[in-house]
Formats: sequence, C-alpha cells, structure tokens
Amino acid sequence: MTRILHLSDPHFGTVPDGLADALADCLRGLSPDITVVSGDLTQRARPAQFRAARAFLAACPAPVLAIPGNHDTPLWNPLRRLLQPWGHWQRHLGQPLQATLTAADTAIVALNTADPRRWKDGTITTAQLDTLSRSFATCRARHRIVALHHPPEPARGEPPSLHGAPAALAAFRDLGVEMVLSGHLHFTHIAPLAAAPAILSVQAGTCLSDRTRGDGNAFTCIDLTGTGARLTHYRATPSGRFEPDLAHDWARGPQGWELVRPVPPSPAPPP
Repeated sequence: MTRILHLSDPHFGTVPDGLADALADCLRGLSPDITVVSGDLTQRARPAQFRAARAFLAACPAPVLAIPGNHDTPLWNPLRRLLQPWGHWQRHLGQPLQATLTAADTAIVALNTADPRRWKDGTITTAQLDTLSRSFATCRARHRIVALHHPPEPARGEPPSLHGAPAALAAFRDLGVEMVLSGHLHFTHIAPLAAAPAILSVQAGTCLSDRTRGDGNAFTCIDLTGTGARLTHYRATPSGRFEPDLAHDWARGPQGWELVRPVPPSPAPPP
C-alpha cells in the first residue's frame, strides 16, 4: 500500500497563528510515502510568504512534492510577472516547478499549470504532456498519478479553469493515469472525471488559509490498494487540531472508478 497526503492552497500570508504547526504535526503522525502540495503556497508571491511556506514544507514528512499555483506569481508587479514570474519561487522556496516522485509501485508527476499571462486560469501545454509521457515511460510504475493546481474538469458548476484540458484528458487516458490531484477552488471534491471515468479526480480544499469556501481547512489522505483506494478527509477542528471526519473506499473496475462504501475514519494519531 502507498500512502499519499494531498494538500493544496495553504496561501501563506493568510494563515491563522499556530495552524501550520498543527497541520505539520498531524502529517508526520500519518507517516506518508509522499506528501503533495498542489499549488498556491503563497497569497501574493512575496519573499516572506515563500520563506514561511519553505519552513512549513521542511516540517512536513518527506519526500514533499510542491508545485506553483496562480497566486505564486506576482500580481501587482506586471514586469516581474512577465519576465521573472518564478524568481521568488526559485530563490526563496527552492522547489522545482515540475517534478516526478516515485514510491513503491506509484509515480506522481506534478506539472505547473499556473500561467502568468492569465489572471486566475491555468494552462497545460503539449510540451508538458510530452514530459508526462517520458516521465511515465522511464519510471514504469503500476499506479500513475498527475498533480496539477487547476482541476482538469470543473466541479459543482464552477467554470472551466484549465486551458488545454481536452488534450490533457486524452493524454491522461492514453497514458493510463489513475488519479489527478488538484486544488484551486478551496473545497474538497472527489469523483471520477465525466470525460474519463477511469480517472479519479481528487480536488483538495485549502489546508491552511482563512479563505475557505464551506469546507474549512482540510486535506486528504490517500491509501492506494491493489484494486482501488481509501480516501480519508481530515478537517481542522475548532481546537485547531486536524481530525479525520469522513472516509470512503473506491474501487477501480472495467467501467472506471466506483464508490464502494463509506467507512468509519480512524482516529487521528496523537501529536
């Protein structure tokens, strides 16, 4: 079994005091194989916010895979946004813009869909899909997962936010991708993609920001099994501790992903 912790949209610069430490404590207690943070690590791409994000990533259980979101490029400095959109990310965070991590028989390829030429929306390019194909060809993992900031398919009546999504979904299908991890919308949403039922979309809410949308501060623990996955939703309680509040078993069959049953979530590990 491979355990993946999926976080998104911490938005450092909008994080209540003490919440990042509580989250890091919870994550370490879960002993994941990979921790994924799918974008918007900062609120306004300022150096101090990136430094706070770097300290948080250092406190998370390794290995950590973090990619940018649309908030991680300067908003109020148009010249820097066009000429050096990732300068602060690279200088103060020290994370690659795209990367691949493997654990056991699982490979996660993270692609940077944040596009400095767009206000909020993202873009996925043919070159990135070529990179994805090469990455999966070299790692030869049984379970193939893609991490993006922008969801490839809108949820809950949201407008589409990823330009190039139809070509991306076709490539994901051809490459045997089983799961897509994303964020951006600040609420949790888990469902098979309508355009590709063999791919489970796992969209995370904001793990730390006070900019919540009815989901509170939350993240998802993904336990991959031989035939599917157990997904456990963790939410911050009023006391500031992260606790599991919902768990579901999913199975991947010939017709795609299907929800098997809800299961009682296990208690959170002690801090």
